[in-house]
Amino acid sequence: MTEPKFVRRYVRHDEQPDRYTCDVVWTDRKTGREVLSYDGGDPASTNPAYGGKSDADRFKKMGLDIFAEIPAEGSKLPVEPGEVERCTAARAAREQREREEAEAVDLLDFLGSDAATFVFEEWEDGEDQILRPALERRGFTDISFSMGEQDSFGPLSRWCVTTDSDGERRRFIYG
Repeated sequence: MTEPKFVRRYVRHDEQPDRYTCDVVWTDRKTGREVLSYDGGDPASTNPAYGGKSDADRFKKMGLDIFAEIPAEGSKLPVEPGEVERCTAARAAREQREREEAEAVDLLDFLGSDAATFVFEEWEDGEDQILRPALERRGFTDISFSMGEQDSFGPLSRWCVTTDSDGERRRFIYG
């Protein structure tokens, strides 16, 4: 017996009937019905600074899982070539990120006294001048920093993704 092949249950596409309109439409493959649509060109729909929500938050509010999957043969919509493979790869990447985040350690605690002079309000300079060099001294490579939680005043937390001396990806959080 062959292993079942899965695709994402909800499919997003943009409808652009003219050069002024860009509606985002999500369709349920299982039923073939639209489950969500909004004006993708309106900052109030898309930009958190204007009250916009992410698609994942919109789905959660509706009681749906944006990452839900169904067997490919159960789709009422056509399944494009390579879609099963893309779905499998996306699931693996999401699961890896979730594992890394669950295992994430506070970067400032990890670096200890090497991070004693770091001031979060000056995070940009601190990452370049304090945190990155401290990680490099410990053998970390491919160091990148990104926004974690944020509000209209700026970051509340920051993520650091890096590779340790054993070649394993590691995530740190601070803020």
